[in-house]
Amino acid sequence: MQDSQIANQGGPGRVDQAKLKKLVEEWGRMPPREQARALQELTSGLSARHREAIENYLRNLAQGARK
Repeated sequence: MQDSQIANQGGPGRVDQAKLKKLVEEWGRMPPREQARALQELTSGLSARHREAIENYLRNLAQGARK
Protein backbone atom coordinates (compact mmCIF):
# COMPACT_ATOMS: atom_id res chain seq x y z
CA MET A 1 0.00 0.00 0.00
CA GLN A 2 2.76 2.48 0.83
CA ASP A 3 4.35 2.06 -2.61
CA SER A 4 1.15 3.04 -4.37
CA GLN A 5 0.80 6.40 -2.62
CA ILE A 6 1.52 9.70 -4.34
CA ALA A 7 5.09 10.88 -3.76
CA ASN A 8 5.46 14.27 -2.11
CA GLN A 9 9.23 14.58 -2.26
CA GLY A 10 9.65 15.89 -5.79
CA GLY A 11 12.10 18.53 -6.90
CA PRO A 12 11.31 22.20 -7.32
CA GLY A 13 10.18 21.65 -10.92
CA ARG A 14 12.30 24.47 -12.31
CA VAL A 15 13.61 23.99 -15.84
CA ASP A 16 15.95 26.32 -17.69
CA GLN A 17 14.11 26.30 -21.01
CA ALA A 18 16.97 27.88 -22.98
CA LYS A 19 19.46 25.32 -21.64
CA LEU A 20 17.11 22.43 -22.37
CA LYS A 21 16.42 23.67 -25.92
CA LYS A 22 20.15 23.99 -26.62
CA LEU A 23 20.78 20.50 -25.25
CA VAL A 24 18.08 18.96 -27.45
CA GLU A 25 19.36 20.77 -30.56
CA GLU A 26 22.96 19.67 -30.01
CA TRP A 27 22.38 16.18 -28.57
CA GLY A 28 23.16 14.19 -31.72
CA ARG A 29 26.44 16.06 -32.26
CA MET A 30 27.69 15.80 -28.68
CA PRO A 31 30.43 13.30 -27.80
CA PRO A 32 29.25 10.38 -25.62
CA ARG A 33 31.08 11.62 -22.53
CA GLU A 34 29.41 15.03 -22.79
CA GLN A 35 26.02 13.36 -23.39
CA ALA A 36 26.46 11.27 -20.24
CA ARG A 37 27.36 14.33 -18.17
CA ALA A 38 24.41 16.33 -19.51
CA LEU A 39 22.02 13.43 -18.98
CA GLN A 40 23.18 13.03 -15.37
CA GLU A 41 22.64 16.73 -14.74
CA LEU A 42 19.26 16.71 -16.46
CA THR A 43 17.87 13.64 -14.68
CA SER A 44 19.32 14.22 -11.23
CA GLY A 45 16.61 13.67 -8.65
CA LEU A 46 14.07 12.13 -11.04
CA SER A 47 12.34 8.83 -10.55
CA ALA A 48 13.63 5.85 -12.53
CA ARG A 49 10.53 5.97 -14.74
CA HIS A 50 11.04 9.61 -15.69
CA ARG A 51 14.79 9.16 -16.13
CA GLU A 52 14.15 6.27 -18.52
CA ALA A 53 11.63 8.32 -20.52
CA ILE A 54 14.13 11.15 -20.95
CA GLU A 55 16.94 8.74 -21.87
CA ASN A 56 14.73 7.13 -24.53
CA TYR A 57 13.76 10.52 -25.93
CA LEU A 58 17.36 11.68 -26.19
CA ARG A 59 18.46 8.35 -27.67
CA ASN A 60 15.82 8.75 -30.38
CA LEU A 61 17.04 12.29 -31.05
CA ALA A 62 20.59 11.03 -31.48
CA GLN A 63 19.47 8.29 -33.89
CA GLY A 64 17.51 10.81 -35.94
CA ALA A 65 20.54 13.13 -36.13
CA ARG A 66 22.70 10.31 -37.53
CA LYS A 67 20.33 9.59 -40.42
